[in-house]
Amino acid sequence: MIGIFAYGPDSVHEDPDADISTIAKLRETFPVIWVDVVLSGDATLLSGLGDAFGLHKLALEDVVNTHQRPKVEEYHDHLFIIALMLNEHENDETEQVSFFLGDGYLITFQERSGDCFSRVRDRILQGKGRIRGAGSDYLCYALLDTIVDGFFPALEHLGETLEDLEDRVVSKPDPGNVAELHDMKRSLLMLRRAIWPQREMLNTLIRDEHPLISAQTTPFLRDCYDHTIQLMDIVETYREIASGLVDVYISSISVKLNEVMKVLTIVATLFMPLGFIASLYGMNFDRTTSPWNMPELGWYFGYVFAVSLMVASASGLFWYIWKKGWLK
Repeated sequence: MIGIFAYGPDSVHEDPDADISTIAKLRETFPVIWVDVVLSGDATLLSGLGDAFGLHKLALEDVVNTHQRPKVEEYHDHLFIIALMLNEHENDETEQVSFFLGDGYLITFQERSGDCFSRVRDRILQGKGRIRGAGSDYLCYALLDTIVDGFFPALEHLGETLEDLEDRVVSKPDPGNVAELHDMKRSLLMLRRAIWPQREMLNTLIRDEHPLISAQTTPFLRDCYDHTIQLMDIVETYREIASGLVDVYISSISVKLNEVMKVLTIVATLFMPLGFIASLYGMNFDRTTSPWNMPELGWYFGYVFAVSLMVASASGLFWYIWKKGWLK
């Protein structure tokens, strides 16, 4: 569960399945050593690494007890840094990555196998960039920058989903849209909780002077800090859009309901005179008692008259409604 990269300007040594016994020899041979550990619950392994590098016991407890807030803690000869890395398979899950930065070494602890550090490993193996010629502080920056940049694709995916959801909410509002909006807001809240303290952690590394972080590395950390600000701006913008879409959905449903009610109201209005005429001529007055008792029933064209009256009444109402523009 231990991967080691030991390197200098001219050479590099990779051991994807190393043990603690080889670390001391590599530290004597190479200027920088990166020990990457995937947590396995092995207390002996954790204790052995702590003894080999002189790591503080309180910091090692934070490594085991995950779900810590991103932070920076300074000890007498090393820095302890906690960051949150986005799961490469699940965009709504994060995992804790712990860093121990010391003179000539960097130790990282991950919760599970699989990370976003492949580009950094390739740069070390191929000697690209300035990473092989720099110290362990620059390696720490490179890993933190990779973690921060890993949030951008997730936000891009959320942005595309949000645009599609916005189109559907406006054109065809559906009750399922509300559930999608709540899922979207929950994902954005998770990202905000991960990015916000990460920004403060990077600000601490920039603001406070640490002897383990050189002046040449500070500008790169400042650039990484700027990326977290961009991420926060995007997250806040998407949260506002998602909250606004709830109001848009309610408005769309209200408009749709108003359209239905308008059609039903017009239909009911058109049938009101028809119902009145039909009920009027449906009354059972005795025509033999008085000549005033519904003489129309005795007309030769009485039925035609009643139907024509109904058509004329409905047509007149429809023309009036159309003239007023209530059909638009």
